[in-house]
Amino acid sequence: MYKALLFDLDGTILHSISDITTALNVSLKTCGYNFSYDDDGTKKLIGMGARNIIARVFQNRPHTEEDFNQLLKVFSHNYKIHQGRQATPYEGVIVLLRELKNAGVKLFVASNKPDHLAKAIVARFFGEDIFDAVYGHEEGKPEKPDPYLVNHLLTTYHIAPNEALFIGDSDVDVATGHNSNLDVCLVTWGYGDYSNKLFKEATFVAQSISDLKKIVFA
Repeated sequence: MYKALLFDLDGTILHSISDITTALNVSLKTCGYNFSYDDDGTKKLIGMGARNIIARVFQNRPHTEEDFNQLLKVFSHNYKIHQGRQATPYEGVIVLLRELKNAGVKLFVASNKPDHLAKAIVARFFGEDIFDAVYGHEEGKPEKPDPYLVNHLLTTYHIAPNEALFIGDSDVDVATGHNSNLDVCLVTWGYGDYSNKLFKEATFVAQSISDLKKIVFA
């Protein structure tokens, strides 16, 4: 059994895609663009923070640096407003987290969401007594899949890489775990592109909360 579990946030323990879609579409309209996204379209944009979302929006679309920075600023503002309005923890997640907490497992969140937003949304939906710490992205620091965030967490809490499991829903999370020398569990209920290649790269694959429970309590 692992001593510590590191969870991605969006698409792993929190179903939040509609908040992101709403914030993005409001921002596009505000900035004068005449296209929008549904939730399935938004899933293809996320994974490495807000800057990467906007980069993917503008991919193959003519734009200036000013266009990019304006949309990023407006989106970041709107996401603060809309975050959590439609989000909900995945069914069974909170029960599993409490069982793990009671078993003495250290629990963490490691997200590319801005640090203050990650902390606020975890406190809102999961309380402040389940996770030992919540880590989001800090300005000027590398984002996942760079190992900086995970390595910092492991060092701070004196956890060896072989004592921890990284749990996430995307190729970014699988790469983050590998870059940090952690085993990785890929969950398939989130927003990733679940190809056979990705399955092979993960140490474990969980297609349900029941699967995940078996893995983390083994």
